Amino acid sequence: MSVEPSLGSSGKAVIPPTILAGVLDIGRREGLPVTSWLSGTGLDPAVLYAPGARVSLRQARTVLRRALAALPGRALGLEVGERDALLSFGLLGVAMRASGTVGEGLDLAEELHQASGSLLDVEREDLGGRIGVRFWERWPDPELLAFLCEEALVSTVMVIRSMLADPTWAPLRVDLAYPRPAHAARYHTVFRCPVTFRSDANRMVIPGTLMERPLPTRHEPTRRAAIEACQKMLAPSDPPSDLVASLETLLAMHLRRPLSMRDVAERLHVTERTLHRRLAESGVRFRDVSDRVREHRATSLLRHSSVPVSEVAAEVGFGDSREFRRAYLRWTGRTPSQTRGQSTGAGPVGG
Repeated sequence: MSVEPSLGSSGKAVIPPTILAGVLDIGRREGLPVTSWLSGTGLDPAVLYAPGARVSLRQARTVLRRALAALPGRALGLEVGERDALLSFGLLGVAMRASGTVGEGLDLAEELHQASGSLLDVEREDLGGRIGVRFWERWPDPELLAFLCEEALVSTVMVIRSMLADPTWAPLRVDLAYPRPAHAARYHTVFRCPVTFRSDANRMVIPGTLMERPLPTRHEPTRRAAIEACQKMLAPSDPPSDLVASLETLLAMHLRRPLSMRDVAERLHVTERTLHRRLAESGVRFRDVSDRVREHRATSLLRHSSVPVSEVAAEVGFGDSREFRRAYLRWTGRTPSQTRGQSTGAGPVGG
């Protein structure tokens, strides 16, 4: 099941940066220069915390390798996995907690785990009265295997404890395919069960009866809403390249005072020349991406709010309403008033 992704797919921005943000948080607490971990990746710390942000497999691997090199000997995967379950699983964790049983929650984890930013794939195994929650490498990388398994297993244990409202719950055993690390004693403290290294797989084993355990936080409306949100978060059929995704996120965060190409290059830790070249390789121009981001925000405001067109113009970085109207007509072939009228059924409003 572990297949090395092609260069093209590894550069697509499809992964929520949950794990990278957790690693950077730890580095900051240690007083380390974490921005250096992002150098040349086309990432900025602010991008990792922006709503809807996505990173590529290539970016994730680079940042994680640098973090592990900067924190040698640390049980970094365990530390990231031990965060609150909602920090690790996000809306997927909400959906799991709102499920009727543990089994229903784990079904969701198997189906929608990529919406949480997971960097391993997961599936369930029938072990004859016991259930194996098995984790598979999405790509072979011995340097990162222990970190990824630690994070995935511990965060899964934490979310099950959260679902059960039982901080003492423990799996029956944990199997790991890699050699015993120097910090292996921490595993027993975290998992509270036998741990085997150099096993045939990376898995957590739980009682089969656990699957039917009812959850005290069951709430079907919340579950449905969270599932729908997770499904929307999953990668689109044609995701942008990692650099374009970072560019879009940064521009959207600075709409009132639009960033120049030089500003963006500084924030993404690349040279302006490199930014220009990599955008060209992706088949886009800086101005086109900037216009698309501004148009998207302007159209959303025109369709879903009643703020004056002058305020919409200011929101997307125009000091003059007439200049905004000309730009919007160029972007969409419609005036702001026509867009607003089409969405509300009302007549033109100041556009």
